[in-house]
Amino acid sequence: MNSYVKTFLRGSAISMSGAVALGIMNYFVRRIMCNSMSLSDYGVFYSIFALLLMVFGFTDLGMTQSGTVMIASTAEEPQKRDVIFSQLFFIKGGLALICAVGVLIFFRISQPDLDLCFTLSILIYFICQTVNGTLHALWGGLKQYTLQQAAYCLVALLTLIPLFFISKINLRVASYCFLFASAATMIFSLLYSKHRRLGILQFHLDKDVCQKLMMTGGIIAITTTLLSVMYNISTIMLHALRGAESAGLYNVALPIMQIVQAAMVFPAVFLPIAVEMGKKEEYQKLKSFVRSAAFLAFIALLPTGIFFHYCSPWLIRILFKPEYTDAAMATTLLCLGLVFFTLGSFLFEIMLSLQKVVIMAVIAGLTTACNLILNYFLIKRFGVNGAAGATCASFFVFAFLTYIVLEYNLKKLKSFKETA
Repeated sequence: MNSYVKTFLRGSAISMSGAVALGIMNYFVRRIMCNSMSLSDYGVFYSIFALLLMVFGFTDLGMTQSGTVMIASTAEEPQKRDVIFSQLFFIKGGLALICAVGVLIFFRISQPDLDLCFTLSILIYFICQTVNGTLHALWGGLKQYTLQQAAYCLVALLTLIPLFFISKINLRVASYCFLFASAATMIFSLLYSKHRRLGILQFHLDKDVCQKLMMTGGIIAITTTLLSVMYNISTIMLHALRGAESAGLYNVALPIMQIVQAAMVFPAVFLPIAVEMGKKEEYQKLKSFVRSAAFLAFIALLPTGIFFHYCSPWLIRILFKPEYTDAAMATTLLCLGLVFFTLGSFLFEIMLSLQKVVIMAVIAGLTTACNLILNYFLIKRFGVNGAAGATCASFFVFAFLTYIVLEYNLKKLKSFKETA
């Protein structure tokens, strides 16, 4: 078996196992907190948590993916790798710190009654998680999939254990548990990476590396932001065009798709492999992966459609309420769209490995425009099912355009290599 295929299958198996284990532990964390806290405190905690997830998401600026690409390209050069890792660490850490100070000031002005210890603890937790993200970029670039998934699971496990033994949980106690888990994982991961010489922090500024991280990451950030808009805009347009109930019904279907999406680890696993193949100019092998991915996606459409057509009403009854089964068709359409989205994301990682980030930003822009137009017309006519159909069609456009452009670029690169 091809060594790249072996690495991809091994990485996918490890990442999927990690995703399942992480999902189970996160479920028990929420279950314990829900049963031990007052409903009010539980709601406040996760409302603020969700808000900070969005706020701190902007501190990435696409640099995790650009860092993964740069680390993968220097995997056999420890000194260069350490420089890239160090610049990524300090840039993202610095942005997270600035963001935390801004959020703290905002909370002290808008929510002066909010517990200060809770606020500080949860903000420091997010700073630590941002730093942990730089380590995941390092391990992803080095194809250390087991280490990457172990770190994800360690945070969840170290959060779960103290919560399990504490009888009375409030906002402050919960934030301490989350902070302890993230900080302990960060310290252990840094020490382990240094001991194994996977990545050692260098305390000096490299302007060239910083510039490349920021420039490449900035374009990636534009792309991911546009895709995020496409992912979330249906709810907003449904609310505006058909009312709050339609938006609520759509968000019964969406979480079911997100549960399935958690196991779709293939794009992230393949990124460092694609970088290695591109560096070795193995364009024919990359083309084989592209065509195999498209073929498998096409094959997956029929069983996905059949399964969710018959099982969506049952899943909705189990996870939500029987009166929400009107969202069954939307669930099926969204899960079919997920097949295209996974394919598009897989191809997107290959485009990143070839440094075709500007083209991807253009594709993301076209796809988002298509999504807005489809949402407007289909929601007015079909409501929730129209929104799901618009999302599914937009994911298809994203995958199709990326496939066409990637095939063209691989053919061009292969011809250039043969004539050189």
